[in-house]
Amino acid sequence: MQVYLKKSNQLNSWRFFIINYHEILEKVEKLMKEASKIFFDLDPKNNFEMKGRNDYVTEVDFKVQEFLEENLLKLISGSNLLAEEKDKSKEDLRDYTWVLDPVDGTTNLVHGFNHSVISLALLEKSEIVLGAIYDPFRDEFFSAIKNEGAKLNGRNISVSPDKKFSDTLIGAGTGGGRVNRSDETFEILRFIFDNTNGLRRIGSAALEMCYASCGRYDAFIDDALNLWDYAAGTLIVREAGGLVINMHGEEVTCERQGGIICGNKAAVEELKRFIY
Repeated sequence: MQVYLKKSNQLNSWRFFIINYHEILEKVEKLMKEASKIFFDLDPKNNFEMKGRNDYVTEVDFKVQEFLEENLLKLISGSNLLAEEKDKSKEDLRDYTWVLDPVDGTTNLVHGFNHSVISLALLEKSEIVLGAIYDPFRDEFFSAIKNEGAKLNGRNISVSPDKKFSDTLIGAGTGGGRVNRSDETFEILRFIFDNTNGLRRIGSAALEMCYASCGRYDAFIDDALNLWDYAAGTLIVREAGGLVINMHGEEVTCERQGGIICGNKAAVEELKRFIY
């Protein structure tokens, strides 16, 4: 539960407001599941635009964002929305800011490759206090409240135990931010391929961070992300007992753009050593 002050314009005075993050998360889960119906109601294969090379946007992205913006801003008075679409990507951070990717994995959605999620975080100033990621294709709801652990469909989850790097399964991103950097990209992929038990690339950073949080991956790496790609996943992985660092080896904060390495400590440290 969080208490904060807000000035009343009508009364020209300060009032106390109480935010119960558990109640907020329950409402968020319902809203995200309701919004996800849009994934199945519209046909993204015949209704998309290209924002850039390998960068799609569909009517699903717009409709999900519109629905969630309308409803999320009612949950916390004075909050705002930072989101990928419709000129919301440059919004300033306020006392409370929702950070939303309405469809993480839009390219997957366009191609009928069913690995796309809704990713949502709540920031208190610049600190991530709540994270929620919903996979409508598997009905999996990953969530975390700061200092209260991470959950998958209400059950506690944790990152995989440390193990030899040769026994790990690693996910890697190769999204639009890596266009024209193929040599560098494949250098990382080759290192993972040659030194681990396996390499995976799903095409949704938020979903793959969730897989690191529950032990399906031992770690995930992507050096070309936006805040809405990784904000929710960052809290979920941390609350699951994992590490989340940037490409400089520092703890991830709320940079608008950057990269992440996340997962169990041993795997993250091994990937960090290679990057440096």
